[in-house]
Amino acid sequence: MSRFLGLDWGEKRIGVAVSDDRGVLAVGYGAWPSRDTDFFPLLERALREESIGGVVVGYPLTLRGEAGPKAQEVDRFIAKLETRGLTVHRWDERYSTRDVSRALSEHGISQRKQRGRLDMAAAVVILQSYLDAHRS
Repeated sequence: MSRFLGLDWGEKRIGVAVSDDRGVLAVGYGAWPSRDTDFFPLLERALREESIGGVVVGYPLTLRGEAGPKAQEVDRFIAKLETRGLTVHRWDERYSTRDVSRALSEHGISQRKQRGRLDMAAAVVILQSYLDAHRS
């Protein structure tokens, strides 16, 4: 069975998570620079090494469930993924970063030290939510 890659897009970094072989558990994989020249070589390597069959991208919806202001930027990012032949699933990311930041702060991790960890953890939350919703 192929695995899923979860992505939390940001202007500076993209949080990355990967599912287990059964599509039950999401784990952190990293936080990669979002510049195309840095990101896409890392993505290609992960696709090969991890047998990725689909990509789940956090999609910024508003509280009303509408595409938020960042949605157009994420749509452009998704279009780049799709031109590489990837199957991409948009997934509601409302509150993921905020909830993860709050949890890290509660565990004594300062805002400064959260950089990178926050992005990866948000990707885990997004991917796990997707996996939970699609479990058969």
